[in-house]
Amino acid sequence: MPDIIGASLAGCAAALELLRAGQTVTLYEKSKFPRHKVCGEFLDPAAVRLLSEVRLEGAAIRESALIWPTAEQRFALPEPALGISRYRLDQVLLDAAVERGATLIRTSGKPHPRAIVAHGRKPVSQRGQRYFGYKAHFSGRTNAAVELYFQDAGYTGVNPIEDGLTNVCGIAREEELTAVGFSGDRWVASQAKLAARLDGLERKMDWIFTGPLFYGPTEASTGYLCGDALSFVDPFTGSGMLCAVATGQLAARSVLEGRSSEQHLNECRRLLLPSFRWSTLMRRALAWPFIPNLARLLPGPLLYRLSRPSPEKFEWRNSQSPPRL
Repeated sequence: MPDIIGASLAGCAAALELLRAGQTVTLYEKSKFPRHKVCGEFLDPAAVRLLSEVRLEGAAIRESALIWPTAEQRFALPEPALGISRYRLDQVLLDAAVERGATLIRTSGKPHPRAIVAHGRKPVSQRGQRYFGYKAHFSGRTNAAVELYFQDAGYTGVNPIEDGLTNVCGIAREEELTAVGFSGDRWVASQAKLAARLDGLERKMDWIFTGPLFYGPTEASTGYLCGDALSFVDPFTGSGMLCAVATGQLAARSVLEGRSSEQHLNECRRLLLPSFRWSTLMRRALAWPFIPNLARLLPGPLLYRLSRPSPEKFEWRNSQSPPRL
């Protein structure tokens, strides 16, 4: 009977995959749902396909925009993505898992060698400049684009989600947020193009913050790691939720097929490392001072493809009859 520690996105993706294979599943989760999380709330088309057995309702996203103070570049996405809040998505997936037979236990649970570990990660302090994430939802006019507003070494993403709302979520250096008293409103107002984009919109929730943020893999831990417990993905790529879903399902497949936790990590590296490396390179390159002058020459669709795992690597979803333990 597989145990899953954490019932958020990666944990529920693992649970649904195990339930699909006829397994008995126990989910451990101490947090109350639904809940808001600092997240770009951009669900990649590949992630929508991985979750095709669950009905998801959100806002269609058909375009992407990279916007600097002096330049911008827009391009059409290869196929529509879905804007959906974690407040709704996590609850929908948890409800689906419970309805299909998962047992939910309202405690944190204890990782062990045969558990699927999807409990996220604790903030990690780093020397030097630290980064924090921030987020709020707004009501008002929307569009079908995910827009990234770059400011110094940070950025803010703006995209539609369900119910006519707009998610505003980004990352900034600690000293920049400290200078405005960790006020999301003041931080947004300090950026002309972003402030103009949000002009006329009404904030519908308090700003929430998280951090310090730590990119990259976690330290070694017991069990089959997935989601943020495995590695934190730079949100600017819009592939974080895709990686959570994919690694959750991959953890389930590793358990079903009898792979060791080390073999599971190797499978995750095969799936994610190429896109992680490209994402790190792009995050650093897009902050270079001369990039805005070259904005019109940036190959937007290519950058989009390079920053996420290739769909053909999700071969475990091609099986209509998953193996049973």
